[in-house]
Amino acid sequence: MSTPYKKIILVVCILLLSGATASIGVTMYRNAAKQREIEATLEAERAARREIADAYIRVNYAFAIWTTTMYGESVYAISGRHWPLPDIISSQSPFGISFNLYLFLRMYYHQTGIILDYEKVIDYFSEEFEPDGSLRLYNNGNHPEIESFVIWMWDGQRIPEAHEFVRSASAAYEQYVFRHKDDGFDNQRFVDLSPQMLDALARALADSDYALDLTSLQQQGY
Repeated sequence: MSTPYKKIILVVCILLLSGATASIGVTMYRNAAKQREIEATLEAERAARREIADAYIRVNYAFAIWTTTMYGESVYAISGRHWPLPDIISSQSPFGISFNLYLFLRMYYHQTGIILDYEKVIDYFSEEFEPDGSLRLYNNGNHPEIESFVIWMWDGQRIPEAHEFVRSASAAYEQYVFRHKDDGFDNQRFVDLSPQMLDALARALADSDYALDLTSLQQQGY
């Protein structure tokens, strides 16, 4: 084989090798780029799930949503998932309200001047999904009143304060019962009090000059 022919073969081999190397390089680059896209997509999905979980944690905290463990103990359901309000709310009192939740909202009003209707809260928790099928999250832009309350409760970590407000209302009620037991006031369980009586107790806690008169409310059927 002549030298020129050998040179031609060598050049051809080099070109083929270079082409193969380039092809492998392009394939590796494309695979790496695809892998990066997959990882970016997975990370975006994880971030979205974290945002949803965080939203549930905050709203569950704000409304002190609890559940019952297998041992019968009540614990806060602040895990990052949807929890409905306890079914017991509908039968907790003759007025179909949760005195805890109701007083939380009264504390919110007396400290901020913002009214968040009890019925609006119940309606918010009545569905897990919005009419368009998306998750009903407090911060999805559709529930500004709920969002304001959740931010206020979460940022201030006010659950202990809210529970103390309820305990203070209960103590104020017991004091009222003691002072008016001979005035015709019919002692009721604190959990059975009407919204009007809870309103009055909350106002009395917020305003030391307010004259608490539960007897008149009771005589009016409240």
